[in-house]
Amino acid sequence: MERARCCLKCRKEGVRVADKNDRTADFVLGNKAADLWLYTSDACASDKVIPKKCRYTTGTSLMNDADSICELIEGANLIDLREEPRERIAMQKQALNRCIKFERKILRMLESKQYPGVNERKAAAWTKQILTVRYMCAAWHGKDKERAAHLGMDARRR
Repeated sequence: MERARCCLKCRKEGVRVADKNDRTADFVLGNKAADLWLYTSDACASDKVIPKKCRYTTGTSLMNDADSICELIEGANLIDLREEPRERIAMQKQALNRCIKFERKILRMLESKQYPGVNERKAAAWTKQILTVRYMCAAWHGKDKERAAHLGMDARRR
């Protein structure tokens, strides 16, 4: 990864931009999102967590949400903020919205008697992972909005 070449302030703060050759090597948020996807895959494959009768609907929905979060985060990371700030920030916002939706689904499953495998402990572990992704994504989104405004590339103007 290389440091941004935009201004002295960015270099002092250690702002990093994606390297065109290896964009995901040090992308911690992408790794956390992939961990969430893997955890969700394991949970949805277990009869103890998602009963077979609900696997097609609920399991598929959870897997699609986790996959969507990963795709949006990785996709936003591949977009250069200096070239397309509006698209990058929009993808980050979509990822945040999907995280909130995913978290609500887990809480609903906890409240439901239809999913006895989603107990307090399982829901807490799942929620911790989704909140980690959500808070990291929110911080990234906020910093990118500030950087775009600082560089004179307000996302609304494009």
